[in-house]
Amino acid sequence: MKKVLFTLVLLSSYVGFSQVQSSDSTKTKKVKVDGYIGFNGNINDNMNLNKKLSNADLPELDSFVPELTFGLNVFGKEYSGDIEFGFLFAKPEKDNNEMKYRGFNTRMRVHYNLVNKEKFAFTTGLSLAYMGSQYDIYSKNNTIDLNDLDPNSNSGHVSFNNQMLYFGPSVSMYLFKKSSFEVKVNAGYEFALTRGRYDSEFGSVLNNIGESGNNRFVFGITLL
Repeated sequence: MKKVLFTLVLLSSYVGFSQVQSSDSTKTKKVKVDGYIGFNGNINDNMNLNKKLSNADLPELDSFVPELTFGLNVFGKEYSGDIEFGFLFAKPEKDNNEMKYRGFNTRMRVHYNLVNKEKFAFTTGLSLAYMGSQYDIYSKNNTIDLNDLDPNSNSGHVSFNNQMLYFGPSVSMYLFKKSSFEVKVNAGYEFALTRGRYDSEFGSVLNNIGESGNNRFVFGITLL
């Protein structure tokens, strides 16, 4: 429910921003709106969870996690920005154990156009992102007895999740404007604003930790 409410807030804020830009630019130049798909790379500074995984001799999540994105980009005479949705997946393994990591990311950027030429633009501003992550750790040599499906008799699976809010500076470059192959390159550094403590749908979490210092560098490329 929190994810849905946060996404709706971002959407309503972005629609309002787009409408203001549209009314301001009608006197000079029409605002350009494009849907896009792209790819991001997220590099985390330091995950406290990896320390716990290492101590337990379990697979750790790499500092680099790929992200498939899609979204809506708005470009006006002086201002630009986008709202973006991303999906992350990783499957590290170690010995007889594996982890399945899934993440859903919602990001909004609001930029000022420092350079706005016919075929090139450079913009800078701020980004706000909300990240939900799901972690499932499995033992690969489990045996499942269909005559004994009592959860208390079966082990080998640990599941938990967390949510993070990020905020930080970002820049974008628009390449090959006015062509059928317009590309936007993004880069930014996002500071973790929330504690990001872990939770589970299947029970309480003991010896909990937070990820408040887990800032990240984000770079990506999108096709407009």
